[in-house]
Amino acid sequence: MTARSPHRLVVVRLLRTQLAITLLLPLVLIPFGTIAALSATAGGIACLVPNAFFASRAFRYSGARSAPLILSSFYTGQAMKLLLTALIFSLIFIYLKPLNAGALFGGFVLVQSVIWVTPWLTGRQTEF
Repeated sequence: MTARSPHRLVVVRLLRTQLAITLLLPLVLIPFGTIAALSATAGGIACLVPNAFFASRAFRYSGARSAPLILSSFYTGQAMKLLLTALIFSLIFIYLKPLNAGALFGGFVLVQSVIWVTPWLTGRQTEF
């Protein structure tokens, strides 16, 4: 993301909130067991890392003259985000044993929901 991007602060705020939720998940879920806490944290990471990658690609360019580059970076960023998400989930399923699938997907959904809930809670609408 460039410093010129008008939406940079919104994106950084959302990514920071996602990071905070991901880091709080194990603290909240540790009473339910370390497997649940670790699985939920892995789900949060599976959401956060691809979102951060997408943000770095998608908001690389700004301005009307850069419209073709913006469109290309959005498509490339989204495709890479999906592949990265699939790769991270594959690695989690291969290497994280034992695994609590409910906590894993719950952590993923919770961190992903930050994108929709944060603007609503703060009363700020994001227009892209």
